[in-house]
Amino acid sequence: MKSAQTQIHRQHGTIQPVSGFCTGVSLHSHTHHSKESAEFIPLFVQRVPVLNKVVSSAVRRYEDRTGIALDFHRIYWTPPVSPAFVLQSETQQIEEKLGIASLVSITDHDTIAGALELRRGDGAAAIPISLEWTVPFAGTSFHLGVHHLPPVHSAEIMRELSSYTSEPNHELLGDLLALLGRSPETLLVLNHPGCDFFGLGRAKHEACLRDFLSQWRCHIHALEFNALRPPSENNQALRIAEEFGLPVVSGGDRHGCRPNGAVNLTQARCWGDYVAQIRNDRLSNLLILPVCEEPVRLRELQTVADVVRHYPNYRYGHRQFTDRVFVDLEGYSWHPLSFYWSGGMPLWLRPLFYGLGLLGSNQARPVLRCFLSLLKDKAFTTYPSEVISAE
Repeated sequence: MKSAQTQIHRQHGTIQPVSGFCTGVSLHSHTHHSKESAEFIPLFVQRVPVLNKVVSSAVRRYEDRTGIALDFHRIYWTPPVSPAFVLQSETQQIEEKLGIASLVSITDHDTIAGALELRRGDGAAAIPISLEWTVPFAGTSFHLGVHHLPPVHSAEIMRELSSYTSEPNHELLGDLLALLGRSPETLLVLNHPGCDFFGLGRAKHEACLRDFLSQWRCHIHALEFNALRPPSENNQALRIAEEFGLPVVSGGDRHGCRPNGAVNLTQARCWGDYVAQIRNDRLSNLLILPVCEEPVRLRELQTVADVVRHYPNYRYGHRQFTDRVFVDLEGYSWHPLSFYWSGGMPLWLRPLFYGLGLLGSNQARPVLRCFLSLLKDKAFTTYPSEVISAE
């Protein structure tokens, strides 16, 4: 078996054209087809100064007014971007700013609807059918970027993957991973491997991660460097990838309007050749773009601002923030907030969402960047620009 090799490239200041490569590959983007659980919100706001007090106050007022404890597990939201918008913006960043050809793989959570929507238009054959698959494992879950399902069998495979997610059967996981790897043009990437979604704690999560890779490493083709995760997690991913002999590919994990903060560079001109480079040659070149010099918390706030913004030109049912947040109050049916708030957002909540939009605005960015730097935000940790090899 060839040794795995990952080359990390970085750009500073502004995006510049690249040389020595003919294609940029954008992996891991989300569209309005993704259902994003709101259960992360309490943990997220705890890490953002000022915001934690504002949100906590709003939650208390809600519970005082209704007498109902707010359960974030019964809330989900959808990103404010369509598959066509994501494809266009990722393509433009790569082709117009980096000056090379583009390949884009959209990976909505546990659905291939976004890719299928794009394949109904022009250039359908060039759009890979991809998803981010939720894999329950040992009390936690890992997310696998499944890129380029065989079009003829994609619906059948999607049903099998969905069935496992809803009713995990550990004995079937190996069979499903083997099924996915049977197509030579399918790429399996373990996304944000250091992300502890369930709050197990760093040590326990890493133990679960090592257990997962020890069992299924033969089916995984790469680990992900995630442009929206803190450097501590990405450095952990680089270290574990080296330990398990896997290359590392970049993933942007965008949920808002801004293009991904990292892309893959390759000499391959088509998807199949790129996958062969990762799977067979085990060679990866990833480019960290200048946006990653900004603090992670600041970029998260910019995504929040994108999510709560009003989009008057979007189709009906997606324009307002309240159209894109869904709640199951009765325990059996999901409805958008606009269903409950037919007269618009309650007055007492409006300052909160106005503040969220302001915190993520371009005008507030310099102030917040300075503030986070004074707090020594870990997002300012730099990455090495080096070749990482693994036997």
